[in-house]
Amino acid sequence: MKNKISFILCFVFISMSTFAQQTIDGSFDFQFASNKKYSIYIPSGYDENVPHQLMLGLHPLNVVRWNSQSWRDTLINFAEINDLLLVCPDGGPDGRIDDAIDTSFTSALLDSVSLWYNIDEDEKYIMGFSWGGKTTYSYGLRRTKEFAGFMPIGAAVNGLSEVANIIGNAKDENFYLVHGSQDAAAVRFTELLNGLNDNEACVDSRLLSGIGHTIDFPNRDDVLTKAFNFLKNNNCNSTSTDDLLTNANIKIIPNPNAGEFMIEGFDKLKFNQISMYNLQGKQVAFKMNGNKISLDIETPGLYFLVGFKNDSTKLIQKILINK
Repeated sequence: MKNKISFILCFVFISMSTFAQQTIDGSFDFQFASNKKYSIYIPSGYDENVPHQLMLGLHPLNVVRWNSQSWRDTLINFAEINDLLLVCPDGGPDGRIDDAIDTSFTSALLDSVSLWYNIDEDEKYIMGFSWGGKTTYSYGLRRTKEFAGFMPIGAAVNGLSEVANIIGNAKDENFYLVHGSQDAAAVRFTELLNGLNDNEACVDSRLLSGIGHTIDFPNRDDVLTKAFNFLKNNNCNSTSTDDLLTNANIKIIPNPNAGEFMIEGFDKLKFNQISMYNLQGKQVAFKMNGNKISLDIETPGLYFLVGFKNDSTKLIQKILINK
């Protein structure tokens, strides 16, 4: 109780002194830690008489660059464009935003923000990059009733191993994955995308060609805004004709193959673009004639066929090349 009272008094002082600047950086004692920090951005469109949408932002693991304040500042333009009240907890001295004390602190911070501001409890979203993207899964999937949508960006995950026990909670939840094609995409992106689809989540995604593990990718605000619009507007309980087509039963024939194969069902998908990637996330050249593809490669192994529609990843198929 003492911590909570100190927390509220601290916030009242800080908010009175900084509200005009629309940014708040504060701290309070929580559990055994002193001065647990947080950063908030209040968009110019905030009206205390109208319930407002909220985005929880979880920062990456790199104490040299990242903390709650630097992460909040990175996302300010995105938050302003989308009229989001942005809440960023700090991961503490070790920078790990998913430590037990940090996830408890995050929950306490969200509860308090809902008291300080007029928050629409049905429009709370969660996003994070790298370690924060990983925590978007691990924290968010344990609290699916609290969030209306999930945006992991370059999530630093080891496949499905870290969420195997909770990914079932993704059923009927909105997810938009943003990831670089050169950021261990086979493990960090494809496995999670397939796992979410297998568990009947409503998923869209953007695989950024030629991008590694970074939040500083081109047109970031546009990419993140497109992702947020999906989370906000997609009705997860209804399936559009377009979704039915893009999730049709696509077959690679034959698979495995020697570098030449056919995509059965390709004519239904109407992709804007198709790309091939190796396990390292590098694009591989290929020739296409109708629904037939031939690869000019000498190295056998696992490759990925990725179909794009309106800048979103709509299909990923694994292809084993034997020579």
